[in-house]
Amino acid sequence: MKICVFSDIHGNGPAFFSALGDILSEKADVHVFLGDLCGYYYDQLSIYSRLRDIPGLVSLKGNHDELFLRIYRGDEDVRRDYRSRYGNSMERLLQADCRELADWLAGLPESLAWDDLGALFCHGSPGEPLAGYIYPDTPLEALAEEAASTIVLGNTHYPMHRMVAGKAIVNPGSLGQPRHGGWSSYAVLDLAAGEVAFREVRYDPSPLYAQIDDFRETNAYLKRVLSRCT
Repeated sequence: MKICVFSDIHGNGPAFFSALGDILSEKADVHVFLGDLCGYYYDQLSIYSRLRDIPGLVSLKGNHDELFLRIYRGDEDVRRDYRSRYGNSMERLLQADCRELADWLAGLPESLAWDDLGALFCHGSPGEPLAGYIYPDTPLEALAEEAASTIVLGNTHYPMHRMVAGKAIVNPGSLGQPRHGGWSSYAVLDLAAGEVAFREVRYDPSPLYAQIDDFRETNAYLKRVLSRCT
């Protein structure tokens, strides 16, 4: 079975729509989105309208998706903190008709165990499916006891393929905000063969820079992190 895995879109429309054709051209049997459609940038709704049409799509909830749901349900403390730390993406989303998106996100699972494939998928980590962080240099001994032979996760925005106790730990990287110094990335898995292939996708970030300026963002990180791959 060929599985195409991607994660952490974070409202980056230029990156997602540039990657979409490549993802579909893989002709995977299953597509797995590991979560975080929301956060940082502004094209969540247009991405959602196309994302849900990807054939054989399985989606999980991410930590920024959960924060959006809390804000959508009226948690003003989370709303103020998010605006201060990450900018105005949630504010822009709340100004639109986002009910369908909220309902969809609310129904997503936090993890998926594919027992017949010996695989576990989550956004963060097996112990913290929403908000755990497994980096390329994180000790992996705690994962050695997991039942799954392949653990696929996102959240850190770093592509990764590591082994511990015969288990493969895979992160496809981020489509919307890569942090490893490379371009947007996703991964193609053949679990039976134990093969993992990473794909990078180049895109033009200038429309996103223009959005950041138009929305009068004061958080310099929103641009700075994008410049790592340009």
